[in-house]
Formats: sequence, C-alpha cells, structure tokens
Amino acid sequence: MHLESADPTLPPAGPAAPGATPGPAAAGGRTWRDVLRRHWHVVGPVAVYLLLVVLGVTLSSIGTWELRQDPAQPYGHQIGEPLALRSDEFLTSTPLNLGVTATGSTDDLNPLAAPHGFTSLLSSGPVSSVVLHDATLLRLGPWLPDASLLAARWWLPVLLLLLGAPAFFREVTGNRWVGWFAAGLMLASPATAWWSLGPVTMLGYTLAGAAALLLCARRWTQDRRAVAVAYGLTAAVLLARTPFHYQPWTIVVVLPLLVAAVLTVLRDRETRRTGLVVTAAVGGGALALAGAVLAENWASFQAITSTLYPGARVVTGESQPLQEVFGATLLGWQEYLPITGTNNSEISSSFAVAAIWVLVLVASRAVAWRRVNRPAIAVLGAATVFWSSWVLVDWGVVGTHVPLANLVPPGRAADVLGYLAVALLCLLLPGLVERPGVVRAVVAGGAVTAVVGVAGLFLQRDNLLGLSSPRILLASVLTGLCVALVTWRPRAVVPYVVTVALAVTLVWRVNPVLVGLGDLRASSTAQQMMRDGAWLREHGQAWASDDVTVDALMLATGVPALSGRQLAGPDRAAWQRMLPGSDENVWNRGGSFVLFVWDDTVPLTVSNPAADRIEVRGPACEVATRMREMTSVVSSHRLDEPCLVEHDSFVWSGRTHWRYTVDLPDTAH
Repeated sequence: MHLESADPTLPPAGPAAPGATPGPAAAGGRTWRDVLRRHWHVVGPVAVYLLLVVLGVTLSSIGTWELRQDPAQPYGHQIGEPLALRSDEFLTSTPLNLGVTATGSTDDLNPLAAPHGFTSLLSSGPVSSVVLHDATLLRLGPWLPDASLLAARWWLPVLLLLLGAPAFFREVTGNRWVGWFAAGLMLASPATAWWSLGPVTMLGYTLAGAAALLLCARRWTQDRRAVAVAYGLTAAVLLARTPFHYQPWTIVVVLPLLVAAVLTVLRDRETRRTGLVVTAAVGGGALALAGAVLAENWASFQAITSTLYPGARVVTGESQPLQEVFGATLLGWQEYLPITGTNNSEISSSFAVAAIWVLVLVASRAVAWRRVNRPAIAVLGAATVFWSSWVLVDWGVVGTHVPLANLVPPGRAADVLGYLAVALLCLLLPGLVERPGVVRAVVAGGAVTAVVGVAGLFLQRDNLLGLSSPRILLASVLTGLCVALVTWRPRAVVPYVVTVALAVTLVWRVNPVLVGLGDLRASSTAQQMMRDGAWLREHGQAWASDDVTVDALMLATGVPALSGRQLAGPDRAAWQRMLPGSDENVWNRGGSFVLFVWDDTVPLTVSNPAADRIEVRGPACEVATRMREMTSVVSSHRLDEPCLVEHDSFVWSGRTHWRYTVDLPDTAH
C-alpha cells in the first residue's frame, strides 16, 4: 500500500473543472456500502465520537480519590489512575462544566467573582450560544444524561481535529493521508496529554475552520453555491473562537495556520478574485461573531483585563532548557520518576524535533519544490524559525517591543512549538522526491537522534534524575529510526503507522479512562448537594467551605458558594463589602482559588499564600455578618462560634465535614 501523492501538474487546492460531470456513483443512488467506502474518513470518527458520547466516556481525572465520597469504595468505572497534577481540570474546568449540566445555566455561582464566560468559554447570549455550541449542549443537563453531555464537549475538539486535519492538508498539499499523520502526532504529543487536551481544543477548531474555508472557496468555484455557503458558515463559526483560545498558544500556532490557509485560497491566479471574496466574507463573518461574543461577555473581559494577576504581561524571547523544547520523545517514563525543578505539565511539549527533520530535508534537497505549496510552506517555515529563536535565543529588551510575540512567555511557546513544526513537516512530506535515498534518510535520522540524545542528557541531569542512560539511548534511536524510515519511504504507509504508534506509547498511561461521572453524581453526598443547590439558587443563598475538594463538589453540583474559583476576576463591590479597606492587590486576581480558613482567634484578613491563591482567614461569623447571602458554613473540623448551629455532616474525600447554619439576630432562615 502506498500513500497518494500530490499531482505536480495541478495546484493542490485547485478546483475541479467547472464542467466536470459526476461519476456513475453520484449519478445514481448510493448504497450504505458506497457511502462507507467513499466517506469512511468522516463516518468512522463520527461513529466513534457518538459511541463515546453515549457511553459517557472521558479522560477526566475527576475519579481521583480527592473527589470520592469514600476512596476505598468509588462509584463508576475507571481504567488507570488519575495523576494529582492537573488540578485545573479535575478541580475546576470539569466541575465547572458539570455545574452547568446540574443547573442548566452558565451563570457564575460565586458571589465574590465576576462573570467568567470569557475565560471558561461558556455561552452567555444568543451569539455565544452558537459560537460556543459545545457549552450550549451542557445546558441540556436537566433533560439529558450529564455524563454524555460532558463527553460530547470533551471529545468534540478531537473529532474536529480528525475531520479537519485530513481535509486541511488535502486542500493545501493534495494529500489527505499526511493529515492523518499530523493529527496522530498532535494527539499523541506529551503536551496534549499533560495539559488535559487543551492544545487539541485550539488545533481542532483551527484546522477544521481552516479546512471549511478552503472547501468553501473550492465549492464556490465549482458553482456548488449552496454547499459553499454551508462550508462558509461553518468556517465562520469555528474560526470565531480563535481569539478565545489560550492566547499565547494561539499566537504561536493558530495565526500561521490561518495565514497559510488564506494564501492557499488566493494561490490560483484564475480564481484569486473569488478567493478574495470568499476570504473576506468568511473572515468578516468570523470577526463579527467574535465581536458579538466579546460584547456578550464584556463584563467578564473587563474583569480579567483589569486584574493585577495575571494582568498584562510584556515578555521577551529567552533561552529555554533544551529538554523543554526537544525532549518530548523522552517523556514516556516521566510519570514514574521523581521530577525536580519543574512539573510534568511544564516540561511537556510537542515534537519540536520535527523542525530539525525539516531543516535536514531542505538542506539535503529532498524536496521537489514544484510539487509543494510554497506560499504556505514559507509562512509556516518563517513562523517555525521565529518561534524557535524565541525559545532558544535571548532576545533581551528588543523582544519586549515585538508586537504579539511580547505577549508570549517563551516557556509557553516551547509548549506548542512542536505542533507548528509538525504542521510544517506535513506540508513538505508529500513533496519529497520519489526516492530520497538511504543517505538522506540516515542523515535526517542521525541529526534528530543527536538532538534528542543531548536533550535527554540535560533531562537526566536537571529534572528526571532517575532517567537511565539506556532509556535515553532507546528513545533517541527509536525517534531517529522513525525519521529515517519515513524519509526513506515517504509514500509507504508502515513508517507513518509505526511513528504514530510509538508516539502513543509516550502518553497512553497519562490520563485515566472514566466511564460516567464517578462520585460527583452517583454518591449520596453529591445527590444531596444537587438538592441543596437547587434550593439555594432559588432563594439566593450561598455556602462557603474550607476545603478545595468540597469546593469542587459544590461547583459540580450547582451549589452557590463564596469559596472556590475566581476565574475572570473579582466582584469588587462584594470584596469591599467583605473586607473593607483591604489591599486590592491581594484579591483582585483572576485564575485563582478563593480559600477560607475558619479561625475565631484572629481578625478577618486576606493573603496570597501562592500567586493563584486568595486566602481569607478569620471567624466564620464575621464573614456571615458582612456577607448575608452566606447561610451555611462547611468545615473540615468542628467549630464553636456563637452564630453557628450544627446542622449535619457528610463524608467527602474519606473525611467528615460539618455543616453549620448561620443564625444571626437580624437574619431569618
């Protein structure tokens, strides 16, 4: 079996002849077998996606013992063990999504926090309900199974990547198969696994939106106007999300991909005018939709931009540790080894060694330039060179004056540089000469082996002290062997399959496979919280706890609470009411946990034990006096304050928590 190659006589994205007639299969009726045979690349991913949704399967870590009623007797089915690292997922994003399914609403339930729609991508108006359609699905929670709704949002970016990458690379290079290779490497990247699929959300929507733009232009030149309009509307909706992804990653990866897509649309001189009209229409529509979403989330946007943390950062390019740039293929053992100087997420990356591979292919004249999309390659090549320098060279004060780049910390650029390099590689591979030869293959494989080996030595010295030299040698040689095989036989299937399969071995153990929602729905504690949350929302009341795992439980069950996450920023009036005269630098923060420490021996104070922590310490009765909506206090230890009446207790994380109702003289309960 051989991979299809681009036709060197036609532009990869050029339209079929306008007068072409449909083939026999199109002229008559199609059987299901015909549809499956011709469209398996669409039907297959969609079928798997629907199966995962129906079964309620995700890779969420909410099955961690911290979110169990009794860790010794967990509910639900789980394969693998969650790693207590990505608390942004299991303590925040997934409980937040489950809170929407519990309430049918995206309203923020923390009286101390500003609306967070801009940061959490939750729909808050008619336009954002369309653009943020995956969040809109969550609002069906009162009528549909919560586990299926969470799975639908969880896997949708993966589905879009599997549909979008082959279509994108087919339009840009003339080769669909290399798009599957790109999607496989992107999904199997350590950064994808250790950042809870965050990069895939960005890549899936971008590549699917860019592919829809390209298909819109193609269909319009074929006089298939209705289909073209459908593709154009789809592209506008998908690309309208671009500004709302994690902005540093977006700047590095998304912008070059979109520019490459636009240049491909405008590549043919004969259809350039049509391409300009299509690009302007789709781009204008995407910008209008994005502007409307921003307007609907203006309060959230103002909150995050006016915070003192994270605030506006102006940075410069700076040399990063080599292992954090080129060490991705060495990370298959990291969950089993002690790590120093960083953590598993921060050191993870994608396959930036693809940039070394590209460099060798170009230098050795392995590319038949007449067969490739040179404008698209020029854009992605320039972007890869620039961002490589951003993470490998100290730019000094000059870097702070480079627009857009000065918003990207070099460590964040290192996270995703590999995705850009993989995209560039996959633009080149279909255009390699028919027989690159053994020498080119050995040189490419050897160069990559050397870079990975050096990165491994730094990783062994600085971060993974238990990483053995034989493991470094094995990972380096296997990486180089994959590069050599693909270079030697770029149109054979086996080298690509082997490469993706080995990449999967790096990450397949990182995230557990969870069926259902575990104790966040099935446990008696969670079910009681669901009932309490409905009553509290109806009466405008809230609770507060001193335990982050209880905060996650309350968030997931729709219980309004003063404790928990302050994602976009503070409600200034509420904070000033609770802590008049306090230092705004302490509580005017986004992306932070609001923690309460019940202590009736000290006055009410607020501090920052960490950059993303806001700790309120003092008597619960004092908080209740100032925040009258707080009608119950949850504590991990018994309290003895005059306004508190013990109501009941519950078990969470295997520990007893006591709930006290507030009984103030002038407050009716």
